[in-house]
Amino acid sequence: MDRRRHGAVTRITLKSTLSNTMRVPMKLLTLTFLSVGMAFSQSNECGTPEQCQSLLAANPKSSLAHYRIGERFFLDNNFQSGANELSSALKGDLDPKWTEVWSHVILGKIFDAVGQRDRAITQYQLALRTGDNTRGAMDEATKYLQSPYKRGTP
Repeated sequence: MDRRRHGAVTRITLKSTLSNTMRVPMKLLTLTFLSVGMAFSQSNECGTPEQCQSLLAANPKSSLAHYRIGERFFLDNNFQSGANELSSALKGDLDPKWTEVWSHVILGKIFDAVGQRDRAITQYQLALRTGDNTRGAMDEATKYLQSPYKRGTP
């Protein structure tokens, strides 16, 4: 592998076994590796509580780790801890981006579950403001704006 500087773009020359030389812009190569890495990390880095804790130890601002922990607390009906973790997710790095909208949706569900409808409505409205409908988040926020979330419903 040979690195050469051509103007503002660094190029890496890769020589294949067929003696062909291929020039790949450094930005393109970097973006490709980052895209593959991000797709992998979003699904696997925080699949278990232990992985989430490890991720938090390495990056205390990890919205993904805080979100996953908060989601687990919510599913276990530990609403106070869930709300704390989801609030931390919103104050974190917001990576991946969908953690923002889904943190608001689940916070809304928590507030509905404990009888704080005004706060729930605020969270659902904040979810809608993100404009992010990843996995139907805005649809879910709209649904619970119309009718409060009840424990035991998905």
